[in-house]
Amino acid sequence: MHVSKKLVHVFLLATMAAAPVLAGEYHLGEGYTTGNLNIAGYINLVAEAPHGEKPQLVGDDISLFISGHFNQYFNPFFETEFSGATLWRRQEGLFPDNHPDLILERLYNDFNLTEKFVLRFGKMLAPVGEWNNIHAAPLVSTITRPLTTYRSFSEYVSGLKLIYTPSDEHLPEMRFYWQPDNELAPRPQSLVTREYRRITGVHLNWISGLIDKVGFSFQHATISNNIETQTLLGLNAHKTLGQFQIETEATYTHVNGDRLARVRDDEWGTYLLGSYSINDKWSISARYEYFSDRNILQSSRNALLGLSWHADPAIVWKLEYVKQAGAMLDITTGVFASFSILF
Repeated sequence: MHVSKKLVHVFLLATMAAAPVLAGEYHLGEGYTTGNLNIAGYINLVAEAPHGEKPQLVGDDISLFISGHFNQYFNPFFETEFSGATLWRRQEGLFPDNHPDLILERLYNDFNLTEKFVLRFGKMLAPVGEWNNIHAAPLVSTITRPLTTYRSFSEYVSGLKLIYTPSDEHLPEMRFYWQPDNELAPRPQSLVTREYRRITGVHLNWISGLIDKVGFSFQHATISNNIETQTLLGLNAHKTLGQFQIETEATYTHVNGDRLARVRDDEWGTYLLGSYSINDKWSISARYEYFSDRNILQSSRNALLGLSWHADPAIVWKLEYVKQAGAMLDITTGVFASFSILF
């Protein structure tokens, strides 16, 4: 999918302490601004037809953002979402065993220390790679999220983050973060691979234009409920070449501590995605991913071919076929379609 540069830019500004747009205005994809507050969000509906299972329609995400830009020291941001609402399943009808989760995604405040330094306090997304920060369904490349972009690390940080934005474009953006103990309002265990505490990390991001970038990630964490610790190194890149876009992420994690269920001390994954913009509305994409899990002897591989249609820069329809091989983790073979809107 050829991601809208304007929407990515607006989405990122919404999570930073920035000047608000004119009060009392609503623009699709940018939300509604009243005074110093902006209210926005997104909806993602997914039709799933996995191989060997019943087709179903899922309200994958209904997300709401509220951001405020008041002064140098008070710039709050709040995001919550309903996730995993089964709207229909073949032979079972409407709303079968429907138990959606209410999730606190983010809750923090930005203190603008200087023009270049921002101190963020609260619960926020961990800056590992690119996908985990630009995670809204209308902005990411595919319906099916690569394992590499979430499975090996903590997706959230509850604590402090220091953000450095250089004036020299040759220097990287820097994000240093620290979580002293457990996550604030953690997601249900059914939605996470594992829980983390005592997290430290850094992300360096060399940016060219609005979305082209090369990033480096480091994260060290203790795994909750056992004596394991882990250290992750990551690399991500995004490059635009005319009508082509190339996107990739790779992570390597080393685990320390005695645990009989672990089959290896190292876990790694990588994916490569290419997309071609046919015109302003249509694009095609292809992706291949390899992932080796710490607890499973066999590796997991998946390949994807997708088609996207942008009815509007803030509205996208996607259709994709996924082929899964090896260890079955969170991705299955099948056909998937989605409708998502950033409002």
